[in-house]
Amino acid sequence: MKRKAGIIFMVIGIMLIGCAVGLLIYNKNENMKARESSVEIMESVRAVISEKETAEAADPFDEEMTVKDIDGYGYIGYLSVPVLDIDLPVMSEWDYDRLKISPCRYYGSTKTDNLVIAGHNYDSHFGYLGELKPGDSVIFMDMDAVVHNYKVDSVELLMPTDVDKVKDSGDDLIIYTCTYSRTKRITVRCNRMQQVS
Repeated sequence: MKRKAGIIFMVIGIMLIGCAVGLLIYNKNENMKARESSVEIMESVRAVISEKETAEAADPFDEEMTVKDIDGYGYIGYLSVPVLDIDLPVMSEWDYDRLKISPCRYYGSTKTDNLVIAGHNYDSHFGYLGELKPGDSVIFMDMDAVVHNYKVDSVELLMPTDVDKVKDSGDDLIIYTCTYSRTKRITVRCNRMQQVS
């Protein structure tokens, strides 16, 4: 009887190890696809922004961010985090399918100083967000070729239900992602760098 139970536990253990390996391979594949998509789209986003630099200026009283269509998706610009060595396009709307391609605007605008950007925790996207420290630089280039410079004020863990702590938080920019366990959100609060006269 003990031998039979031992064999059953061994088979279950092997199956669980197989599932874990399968999940690891799936996650690595998703990360690789996300990296390839982001690199390809970044070229297109930069090209659109370069064209905009020579065009007329955007209306300063319009609170809506300029959205440009690239490969069937709307983009509002790109996010650079120099200390993490990432440059990522940012889609104008979010859903789980879009997040597999690039980070997405969850809420707000640079024009109203309440932009919230969500991204997956892929290594090539927001996987290292938790390593940011207060004072680190974060840059957002919008589709009107306007550069928005921010500095990290704090990094914290929030519960997925803490939506009010992200929306209308008083922070100029928030970027966030899930922890690997998916039970919490790594939330980076940023505010505009003061312009030196």
